[in-house]
Amino acid sequence: MLRIISSGFILIGLFGLLSCSEKTDQSESKNYQSWEHYRATKTAAQFSGLEQINKENVHLLEPAWTYHTGDAKERTPMECNPMIIGKVMYVSSPQLDLIALDAEKGTELWRFDPEKYGQSGGVNRGFFHYRAGDHVRIFMAVGYYLFAVDAQTGELVPDFAEQGKLDLRKNLGVDPETLSISMSTPGIVFEDLIILGSATGEGYDASPGHIRAYNAKTGAFEWVFYTIPKEGELGHDTWKWQDGENYGGANNWGGMSLDEELGWVYVSTGSPVYDFYGGNRLGENLFGNSILALDAKTGERKWHYQVVTHDIWDYDLACAATLVNIPSGNGMVKALVQPTKMGELIVLNRLTGEPLMAMEERNVPPSYVPGEVAHPTQKFDQGITVTRQGLDSTMLTDISKEANIYVKEEFKKYRNEGLYTPPSLEGTLTFPATRGGMIWGGASYDPDNHMLYVNANEIPMILQVRNIAEKVGQEGEPSKHPGRSTYLSNCSNCHGAELQGLDDAFPSLRGLKDRHTRETLTKIITHGNGLMPAFQGFEENKLKALIDFLLEEKPTSDPIHEIKEEKGPSERYVLQGFRIFTDEEGFPGSKPPWGTLNAIDLKTKTIKWKVPLGEYPKLKERGVPATGTQNFGGCVATAGGLVFMGGTPDEMFRAFDVATGEILWEYKLPFGGYAVPAVYEVSGKQYVVIAAGGANRLGTPAGDAYVAFALPEM
Repeated sequence: MLRIISSGFILIGLFGLLSCSEKTDQSESKNYQSWEHYRATKTAAQFSGLEQINKENVHLLEPAWTYHTGDAKERTPMECNPMIIGKVMYVSSPQLDLIALDAEKGTELWRFDPEKYGQSGGVNRGFFHYRAGDHVRIFMAVGYYLFAVDAQTGELVPDFAEQGKLDLRKNLGVDPETLSISMSTPGIVFEDLIILGSATGEGYDASPGHIRAYNAKTGAFEWVFYTIPKEGELGHDTWKWQDGENYGGANNWGGMSLDEELGWVYVSTGSPVYDFYGGNRLGENLFGNSILALDAKTGERKWHYQVVTHDIWDYDLACAATLVNIPSGNGMVKALVQPTKMGELIVLNRLTGEPLMAMEERNVPPSYVPGEVAHPTQKFDQGITVTRQGLDSTMLTDISKEANIYVKEEFKKYRNEGLYTPPSLEGTLTFPATRGGMIWGGASYDPDNHMLYVNANEIPMILQVRNIAEKVGQEGEPSKHPGRSTYLSNCSNCHGAELQGLDDAFPSLRGLKDRHTRETLTKIITHGNGLMPAFQGFEENKLKALIDFLLEEKPTSDPIHEIKEEKGPSERYVLQGFRIFTDEEGFPGSKPPWGTLNAIDLKTKTIKWKVPLGEYPKLKERGVPATGTQNFGGCVATAGGLVFMGGTPDEMFRAFDVATGEILWEYKLPFGGYAVPAVYEVSGKQYVVIAAGGANRLGTPAGDAYVAFALPEM
């Protein structure tokens, strides 16, 4: 469904002239004409210099073609940012097939199915490629393999690694057979090297997230940077090591950016595991939650900046920093901007790692969870604050009197001492939370006007932890089932400590015995399904015990002799499940806006405008002003004076005016567009394409469409 926003073309034209007048004398937009990389460029600009589609004609935009992958299943997401090389577009399907399309017509050219090699499930957000003469190879990770696929034929490149497959479990200093690891976001290419991050899982047994580089031609291992430092390395003394503990995470799962002239790669890391309890990893935990500048040739650390110390909030750096140039009195400053889940845009000098804005270290509340020692201070005011931080009674929902009364009573139940209040046994309110602020969609940077555009969430959540050994059942006896601790350590974040799930985002696992056999459940766990990654590192007996637990069967193995309870030297606490703090209808408990699109002027380091992003039809019908919604994906600004953004559960794809944030055009997609769009040109015609895969953590129907838009033929 197409909806044209009529607001007076004279005003729109005037804003277009104002936008042009702000441009620098030498436009850089000419360098942003293609979309050959994830997020457009290796600098993570997420911007297009094309301007055929602009503020004056965007109201005419219509679908040019729609392609259906044909393999959607219940809850399968599609978060892919398409890559376009020449006249060919590369996309991934809900089941993670790699597909080449004619970018002008949307017709399929070839299809690569990784399930032939035993790999499936999880999430793919895009690809990276390497040119060897006239040949191009596309790299895509599924399961624990990184596949090198010939861009012309769709066949594996046999002279790369092991017949076109690189095993991501290797070169981490851990037995590969014990690891579950993949890549949800592409790596990056520098000269003849491919540099890789990883998705490691979030349980106590997660893989380490070290950064590795391989030869792009042969797949030979080149270097590794240990994000969890080895003995004798810088940062090793920031961990309190315990015998028998596993140290994992601190991984780059949101992509990297590259300064090719300097030869430095910028790596943003997530938290060490376990995400919400650190009693087994006391200390500052370098290089978790850090921005790292590494020599792309050698992996040598140039500088680091730790954003969160001893993270127990899951405040991962969820996307690559965007490389920018900021005007100053002495010319341009080479900088980077790092979006964070805490709702800040951290601005650093990319040559030194020094903050370009005043930062303050402040005391934060202690943890009262046994064994936990929260770091006594955290950094505040690290950059440009985009969202509210910390939830107080004046910030509770006002969408109705009834909602406000309900939320005020609920508000009293939880620990709440501002940003960085630790998770607790009774439950802690955190705002913004693990869903942002800003997450994996990243920011869009206009190099001509030095403007940054970013979507954000302002969703309060409840962080409540429990001991794995906590007594359960009517008689207060601890569960003796050997699969229960494996479940709590690896699955309870999403599916809840009581298998209850979370609304439509994560399904309840209660009553699985009525829906699955042992065989089908084994395949889902080991191969992944939708948002759920593959868990391929479980020992056979541990996997059997987990399935017994889920199917409510007595253990098929001997829990005394074959299964050791998952208990290390320290206590183990797990999150009761991702829980949004809501009113009685399920709407967020904070005062709107709950989702926003923001324009930030990097010259002044101020917010130019902020508008609600998305609507809930139910509230709109009641006359509630636009609230914004929880959103996933990212925005793309263009030289045509537009910002394109999907990402909302109302399933709309919108174009906003870069000068004001006004909606100039919107279109109802066949399914939710929870992805970063791509902007490209073929045969002189500009297109905007987005993956409309639905599902995701917002629970809307799953789909399988790529929709490309263009202006009609005149």
